[in-house]
Amino acid sequence: MNKLLRSSGLFLKKHSPTILTCIGAVGTVATAVVAVRATPKALSLLENAKEEKGEDLTKLETVRIAGPAYIPATLIGVTTVACIFGANVLNKKQQASILSAYTLLDQSYKNYKAKIKELYGEEADEKVNAAIAQDYYEGRYIQPEGEKKLFFDTFSMRYFESTIEDVQRAEYKINRDFEMKDACSVNEFYELLGLEPVVNGDRYGWSTDACFEMYGNSWIDFDHKLTTLDDGLECYILSMPFEPVYNFDNYYC
Repeated sequence: MNKLLRSSGLFLKKHSPTILTCIGAVGTVATAVVAVRATPKALSLLENAKEEKGEDLTKLETVRIAGPAYIPATLIGVTTVACIFGANVLNKKQQASILSAYTLLDQSYKNYKAKIKELYGEEADEKVNAAIAQDYYEGRYIQPEGEKKLFFDTFSMRYFESTIEDVQRAEYKINRDFEMKDACSVNEFYELLGLEPVVNGDRYGWSTDACFEMYGNSWIDFDHKLTTLDDGLECYILSMPFEPVYNFDNYYC
C-alpha cells in the first residue's frame, strides 16, 4: 500500500502540469456547454420577472435574477483558470530544475576537460579529440577536392567541408559580433559557417561575463589541429578552448 501511494505521489509530481493542462482544456469546453445550457433558463427567468414587474428590468435586477443560472458555469470557469495558471507555475518550476541540473552537468564536463589538460597536457586533449573524430568518421567521407578541407567540430560532433579561409572568416565575424553585442550564440557561429543549427544552439553561446570569469579575456579562441584518420584521410579538428556556455545570456559573474 505504501509503495502504491509513493508511486502515485511521484506520478502526480512528475505529470501534474500535464494533468492540470488537460483539466483546463476540458474545463474550457465544459464552461461553454454549461453556459449555453443555462441561457434558456436565464431568459425564462428574466421574461417572467419582466411580466410580473410590468416594465423593463434594471441592469441590477437583470444580474440578480439571471445570475444564479450561471453560477455552475462561473464555478467551472474559475476552476479552469486556476488549473491553467497552476500548470504554468508548475511547468516553470520543472524547467528551472532541469535548467539547474543541466547547467551543473555542463560545468562538471568543462571542469573535467580542464583537469585532463592540466594533468596530462594539451597533447592528451588533442589525442582524445582525434579519437572522438575517428569514432564519428566510420568511413563515410572522402577527401574534398580543390581548396576545401574536411573539418570535424568537437562541439556539435559533426563533419563539414569548407576552406580554411571561410572558417577563419566565420571565426573573425563571430568575434566581431561578440565584441559589439557582448554575447552571441553557437548557432550564430554555425550560420556563419553555412551549417545547420543544432538543438539548444540558441541557448549555448558566449558572453563577456562568462568569458572574463573563466578565461580573463574577451576573445573567442578556436583551434584547428590537422590529424590523419585511420584510413589516411586528413581532417582539421575544430575545437573551442572557450567553449559555449549554457544559458549564456543569463550568465553573470
